[in-house]
Parts: sequence; C-alpha cells; structure tokens
Amino acid sequence: MDIESERELYGGLLQAIHKIENTPRFTRLIPEVRTNIVYCRPNETDPNKVAAIDGRITVINDKPKATGKPKIGCSDHMARALIEIKKHRPEITSGINLRYNKKTTKAIKKTLQTEIGEIDRTREPEPQKTGQKKSMPWKIQYLKNKYGEIPNIFYETPGYGKEPLYVLIGTDPLKITETAIEITKNHP
Repeated sequence: MDIESERELYGGLLQAIHKIENTPRFTRLIPEVRTNIVYCRPNETDPNKVAAIDGRITVINDKPKATGKPKIGCSDHMARALIEIKKHRPEITSGINLRYNKKTTKAIKKTLQTEIGEIDRTREPEPQKTGQKKSMPWKIQYLKNKYGEIPNIFYETPGYGKEPLYVLIGTDPLKITETAIEITKNHP
C-alpha cells in the first residue's frame, strides 16, 4: 500500500475519532465489545489491509475515548465484515459497530428513514457456528438473500457467546460517524 493511501485511511479515521470523542452521548452506543471503525481503499479485498482503531473506542470518565491510533491490520471481525460486504456492494469502504438494544433500535428508527436488516443467528448452519472465522460469509449472504442487497444498517441477533451488535456501513468513516452521532440525539 502506498503512503498516500495510508495517509487517506488514517486521516479519515482520525476525523471520525475526533467527532466521537467530542460527543459524550456517544457512550450510549458503545457495546460491551467496544466500538471500532473500519476503513479501506475502494478496491480492497484483503481484511489484513483494512485500517481500524487499534484498541477500539471505549468509555473513560463517562466519555468516549479511542484507546489507540488508526492502524492497518488491527481489526478482525469488522474488517472481515467490510470485505465480505464489498463483494456485494463495492462502493462501501467503511463500517462502525454499535450497541444493540431496544433504546438504540428506537433511536435508529427515529433518526433514519431506512430499512434495518437482521441476521438471525439461529438460522446459522452448524459448520459456520463452530468453525473459527467461518460465519462472516454466511451472515452477509444471509442479508443479501433476505433483503436483495446489504442494508446500510443491520444487526445480528444474539448467539452463543456473541453480543448482538448493530453495524452501520457507508462510503466514508466521517459520514457514518456523523450518522451515528445523529442517532445519539434520539437515544434516551
């Protein structure tokens, strides 16, 4: 990857981090596994070349705080999700995970005029459930089959040892961060 591409990826994530850290209400959207933002080049196919926040975004002194800097190759789950989504929606270059609960769902419905996708983990075939890092292709294909395309926001129902999460996707990390911040305004 050339230096210009790296600079663009890091710059986009740094802008997103700045917005989040300056929005105390964002803590309402941070799940137990913490929040991460992923960003990649438009033609990327390798999850190891996706930029993310090393250490994720957590809550410190009741405020959202990135525990590390943007770094390439430091995300696993969200990076694999992004690359799998790009197979169906090549324009998507960024994603962020958010807490799933009734309050978040209500805030999303009030904020966004879009369909919310659902991945029903009870339908996941056994080989994908038990195979390490094998469920992502099934989950994204499930969304494609159910909705015709991958929705801009979707969630996974709970699974054994898995926290249910929302994933918000888009073409720019700053834009999806701004959308998430809009959601916080309707979150009690």
